[in-house]
Amino acid sequence: MNGRKAAISLCMLCALLGSAIAAQGASAVSGTTAFTCKAGAGDVGGKTYTTDHCKPSEAAGEFGHYKITEGTSTELAGNSNGEVAKLKATIAGAAVTFTSSSATGSGTMENKVDVSGEHYAHGEGTIVFNEITVSTPKCFAYTDEGGAKGAKGTVDTEKLTVTTKGQGGALKLTPATGEIFARFWVLDANKKTSAEGGECPIGSTYTITGSIKGVPDGATARMTHAESTAQGTLKLGTGAKVGIEGVVALEGRDSKIEGDTFKPLSVTTVETP
Repeated sequence: MNGRKAAISLCMLCALLGSAIAAQGASAVSGTTAFTCKAGAGDVGGKTYTTDHCKPSEAAGEFGHYKITEGTSTELAGNSNGEVAKLKATIAGAAVTFTSSSATGSGTMENKVDVSGEHYAHGEGTIVFNEITVSTPKCFAYTDEGGAKGAKGTVDTEKLTVTTKGQGGALKLTPATGEIFARFWVLDANKKTSAEGGECPIGSTYTITGSIKGVPDGATARMTHAESTAQGTLKLGTGAKVGIEGVVALEGRDSKIEGDTFKPLSVTTVETP
């Protein structure tokens, strides 16, 4: 399975379905929901921001939070914001790093409320990591296409689910079905595994399993190797822990409005009446 891919997929999808989540004040509605960040004073929270990423640390400016009505399907798009993403794992006793220079994501999300009254955001999506390189000499990553070797330097995740339900200020990312986050191949230049006589010492198929949590910062989400490894819930197969690092910028639009422009989805604590 694609260790690198899972890493990015994680980080990205973390931002992808999670970056749109904002915690609402306990004095009003309990839980975390999604908000659009765009030009204007906003219609919730009473705070403005310097940029359209609406990061909590920003000074007052020209952008504000706007509500997304419960049950409204929001189409998601994400990108790595020009930064590289990395997945680090120990394979066959050696430290291996998978690096992607570009990643994109897509999916949908919506705000919901459960029978207990908790408001939360829920979504599904996938991430595609491109231009992947492997730190181990003579090794290349390939996407897994139904058990067959796919495109070189590309890895995409399984369908992933992200939810803030019961997670406090965080979001939890898990496979939509089963336990597998991603699958990928590591091969030599002739598309051979080690067992097939390939020159790549770790040439084989790999899977990333488990779950991971993240806390976005406005419309930008960042994850570090140390933080993701410390959780201990994301693994190579069912064995060694893996860590991911990278950044993703998340945008959304009402999927029912044809041609509506994507706008940043921000995660921030806000007070609602």
